[in-house]
Amino acid sequence: MKRFLVAALCVALGGCAGVDMVNGSAPQAPLRATGYAPLKAQPGASPAQKQLMAIRAAKTAAMRELAEKIYGADIWAQTSVVRGGVASDLNRNNVEGLVRGARVISLQPIRNDVYEAVLEVDAADVEAMRSHARPAFR
Repeated sequence: MKRFLVAALCVALGGCAGVDMVNGSAPQAPLRATGYAPLKAQPGASPAQKQLMAIRAAKTAAMRELAEKIYGADIWAQTSVVRGGVASDLNRNNVEGLVRGARVISLQPIRNDVYEAVLEVDAADVEAMRSHARPAFR
């Protein structure tokens, strides 16, 4: 009988674990972004400097992806067609925004020459950023 009561209690509590008691909705998953940077392309006089610059570049790329996911991207494109063929194709992408509360989930070399950074922001922080600091594109 005790086992049944303990099992029933666990099931009952487990069913409520994912519900936010303030507004009655399930909490949203955090937002994740990944950035990559090649080690060989980094400036630096020594391998250690190149490694630090690759780490920094990978984190910056992940921050850019977070900003793009939170605020969107301003895309400008122009294509010229001459005699049925593409003569020129220009694309510009602008991302602008303030990212707060991002945490580094993982930062590691993949293969021998590329660093990968995975960053995460809580869903509540994402909503606060979207509602308070929506950037204006130029």
